[in-house]
Amino acid sequence: MKSVIKFCLLACIALFSIACSNSVKLTGNEFLIEGRISEVEDGVAINLYRIDGNVGISIARDTIRNGRFTFRSEVESNPELLHIMPRGVDFPSTILFVWAAPRAKIKVRGTGKLHSVWKVKSSVPYQKEANRYINKSREIHAERARNSIETKVMWSKIEASSREESLQYRKVIDSLRVIDYALTVKHLFNDIAIMEKTNISPVWLDKMKWVVVAVRYSFEYYNLDIEQAAYLRKKAEELYSRMSEEDKTTPLGYEITAYLFPPVLIAEVGGYFADVDLLDFDGNTKRIYDYLGKYLLLDFWSRGCGPCIMALPEMKEISETYRDKLTIISISLDTEAVWKGAMAEHDMPWVNIRDPKSFGGLAASYGVSGIPNYVMISPEGTIIDKWAGYGTGYLKRKVSENIGF
Repeated sequence: MKSVIKFCLLACIALFSIACSNSVKLTGNEFLIEGRISEVEDGVAINLYRIDGNVGISIARDTIRNGRFTFRSEVESNPELLHIMPRGVDFPSTILFVWAAPRAKIKVRGTGKLHSVWKVKSSVPYQKEANRYINKSREIHAERARNSIETKVMWSKIEASSREESLQYRKVIDSLRVIDYALTVKHLFNDIAIMEKTNISPVWLDKMKWVVVAVRYSFEYYNLDIEQAAYLRKKAEELYSRMSEEDKTTPLGYEITAYLFPPVLIAEVGGYFADVDLLDFDGNTKRIYDYLGKYLLLDFWSRGCGPCIMALPEMKEISETYRDKLTIISISLDTEAVWKGAMAEHDMPWVNIRDPKSFGGLAASYGVSGIPNYVMISPEGTIIDKWAGYGTGYLKRKVSENIGF
């Protein structure tokens, strides 16, 4: 009898939830995401992000209660790709991709903590397209997610382990990385197989970026052999040939082009500096040439790059110490809105300009693959140093070495 009552109660709750969802009236650019997840404890924080260029911006947050979470927000474009990520050490470092559109009611259903394989259902056409890719590689997603959790566990153990134990844990991490490489390559070629039979769309272009990044780093990260790398490039070039000029002349299109066909000549130490049209805060065209006469420190950065932001106080100190000999030029790789938001948040009293082509513009000419990335140029225009990354005091030391005091 009790089991019958419990079943009826659960059925009533489910029917009530469906009725509530159907009764929600969305207006303008609003969308609604309703999650129903089993085998996840209450209290787990879950976040919804939008990606603006290189930056993930949290737009909504909820806590899972009784297996439920809800996001209600507005899209900035139609469609818009959003990311769902729960927070917790026992969740994988993976993402659930959701395509949203004005007045879309989106359902997320899943079991357990492998959130990248939770199922997404909506009337948004791009979600249906994205689900084709996910479904073809669902088991790969699940295995990579499990590897991610195990890797996080190993790293947490290293912090409180002896040297010998630490070495063993690192060996496990290395073995998991090798497995992940193999899974990633299989996933990549699964996506390519679908792309070859699919019309170009925002989903397709998002996948295309991943394909060309894999071409660029086929040996360093994806661990491909020569034959695999050659086959991947062949497929990437065939896909690229289908892109229209309009597709290629967006910030994403420029980036795709730069990854697949990087500049023949990269501006290196000892050579003359590279230059392109950049934009200042008011939309005026600026070039690196405009600032010659002093030493120049080019700073390729993004609002979403933690080390880039950490470096700002040290950069301010450098700008004050060397004001008579050095001009700092921060080159944002973000969209205009994100860049101007960062400018309002942070004190950056030096030259700030933006590259509308992002990583596909001037950054490509200097071989920038990660940020922060710095280039020192002499008053005559010769590149005297290049380096990447930030650590406390390192930036000051590099500038001092190159200027001479």
